[in-house]
Amino acid sequence: MTKHGYRAAIIDDEAWIREGLSEYIGWSKLGIELVRVFQDGAEAYAYFERESVDIVLSDIRMPNMTGLELLAKLHERRSVRPECTPPKVIFLSGFEDFKYAQEALRLGAIDYLLKPTEVEEIEAALLKAKRRVDEAQAPATPNGPSENEGAAVNAEEPGSYLIKKAIHLLTTRYGEELHLADIANELFITPNYLSRLFRQETGKSFVELLSEIRMDKARALLLSEEGMKIYEVGAAVGYPNPRYFSEWFHKNAGMTPGEYRNAHYRS
Repeated sequence: MTKHGYRAAIIDDEAWIREGLSEYIGWSKLGIELVRVFQDGAEAYAYFERESVDIVLSDIRMPNMTGLELLAKLHERRSVRPECTPPKVIFLSGFEDFKYAQEALRLGAIDYLLKPTEVEEIEAALLKAKRRVDEAQAPATPNGPSENEGAAVNAEEPGSYLIKKAIHLLTTRYGEELHLADIANELFITPNYLSRLFRQETGKSFVELLSEIRMDKARALLLSEEGMKIYEVGAAVGYPNPRYFSEWFHKNAGMTPGEYRNAHYRS
């Protein structure tokens, strides 16, 4: 079964790029209708809530909502509204950093093109997106899902993927002076979006999770065979000020680090 009447949208915060993509790509020749152009992800998402679009050509870095955040939200929406099939997304970015491509493809993007991009390359990516739309429309075969369908299934929970990666960063860098913005920057999303994801996926805030990870590590170090001094344990878990570490530990454990260590050795 092949779908006809492919609908596409462009998202870019630079007007001259929106105009260029609208004018120079052979939309009619490709059999694609360009239905709307948007200046950021938030504006586009509001439209996608009302209207269906099959293919999206989007920038990565934009105000209000980045391209990666938009793709994540579209997949999250499907988890509660299965009838809302996410569009096939092609990213255009001026940031020559492979991490952006990795994140984009992890979240289910069809392609990642580096600006400036030749028209022919964009058109080839759009044809690829059309094929993916058709594959998603095709009925499942007795042998199970195709490779592409399997990839789509794996990308159904981008929010969970982002949080897993964020927690991994916390568990490996808990000894540093960490802020929500630092982790968000590593994931190429905004701090506000990451904060919402922490709440949605774990029921806890960034600060609460980081504190739990540091407490677990502090307890382990206090009781380890290495015999670290208390101020050394504090520095190792991100609190180089001994007094602050002792107050923080007491607040969370109900006893000072020294009392915790002594209580363990008496047991």
